[in-house]
Amino acid sequence: MPDISLILASVGRTDELPRFFASVEAAGGGECECIVVDQNPDDRLLPVLAAWKDRISITHLRSTPGLSHARNVGLAAATGDVLAFPDDDCTYSPHLLDEVKSFFADNPEYALLSVGVRDETGTPSGNRWILERCDLATANLFRTSVGMALFIRRDRMRGLFEFDESLGVGAGTRFASGEDTDYVFRLLQAGMKGRFDRRLTIYHPRHDMLSGGANAARAYNYGCGMGRVIRKQAKLPLLLAFVGFDLMRTIYSLMRGRPEPAKLCAVHGRGIFSGYMAAK
Repeated sequence: MPDISLILASVGRTDELPRFFASVEAAGGGECECIVVDQNPDDRLLPVLAAWKDRISITHLRSTPGLSHARNVGLAAATGDVLAFPDDDCTYSPHLLDEVKSFFADNPEYALLSVGVRDETGTPSGNRWILERCDLATANLFRTSVGMALFIRRDRMRGLFEFDESLGVGAGTRFASGEDTDYVFRLLQAGMKGRFDRRLTIYHPRHDMLSGGANAARAYNYGCGMGRVIRKQAKLPLLLAFVGFDLMRTIYSLMRGRPEPAKLCAVHGRGIFSGYMAAK
């Protein structure tokens, strides 16, 4: 049985996958299985996977569009002791997987580990919580539990938890985010304990509103996903906190003479409210 199952949903990318596979090798992934859930309508991934099949254990599955659906397809096939959900444009820091294994071996009380996410310059590009290390809790999940950075002990799940397929990119809804946070909410509610540690690192490009890596449609739909999860989890204080935070970011950007980020932050806040108010 592989130590870790890496469930990677992929669509529209080919150049990024060899970089990810190389990072898995360097991260201590010799005993891992990589389940590539292919959502492409063609065979563009076949040459890439063939070039790596003798170096990494790769299982190639097909799936209809939708990030959450693809992850559920991969979950059904996973056999590892630990589950992970890398993006197809991320890479692992050297020895990351060995460090993850050591964490779970040394801390048996924890069933989830969420690590830091940075871009290639070292700037945080995900999991931007104010603390370097902390336990996962309601107040911090939207800042500590991005999907690509999650590692979950399979034996603590008491059955197969699936992602909500109405959430996430490609779901066919306006709720283009929040599937990973919703997933962790439900795992914690089931009694599992989680830890966030930014000292361990995954690399991923920045796509946020202040960096110029987002457009208005993305900002709105990602906001809708956050609002939807807040409503599902009945966390009204988080609605007020995140809408207020986007308002402050809007004002701050305007004061600095940056109208485009200001507009995106305002759109994101409107999306959070819209997602929260959407019919159940």
